[in-house]
Amino acid sequence: MPDNSLLLDTCALRDMSFMKWLKDYNGEIAIPSVVYMERCRQYLEQGLRIEDLDKLLNNLSIKVLSFNKDNARQAAELMHGRKKEPCEGCGNIDWTDTIVASYLYKRDLIITNNKKDFPTSGGFDGKVLTTDEIMNQAYRSKKR
Repeated sequence: MPDNSLLLDTCALRDMSFMKWLKDYNGEIAIPSVVYMERCRQYLEQGLRIEDLDKLLNNLSIKVLSFNKDNARQAAELMHGRKKEPCEGCGNIDWTDTIVASYLYKRDLIITNNKKDFPTSGGFDGKVLTTDEIMNQAYRSKKR
């Protein structure tokens, strides 16, 4: 399996079969701080302890990356010119996926299960995969 660095979106952290698969992954795995925040909120809403999330991240050697000036600039550039449609349910514009995408310039792949929310141009083509796609890709490379 290649030594790709993976950047996980929140929905990838909720995919339990993918999380089990990550135990054998031999590349760097990271999440943006905004994903950590979102997952912490979900844990609290489910009555779970954030300490358990931290334990899971530690066990899988998943780093939490800071949001810095470079990320802010990349996110702003990605937001500029993109269609800004509010969520059908709440009416808010959600920039979380754009913020996550801002980390891709220093990572090999973003793993998500909502690819449609990520940019498809500017070097992102083929760098945004679903959890199933990355697991199937790794399976195919093992069979060779």
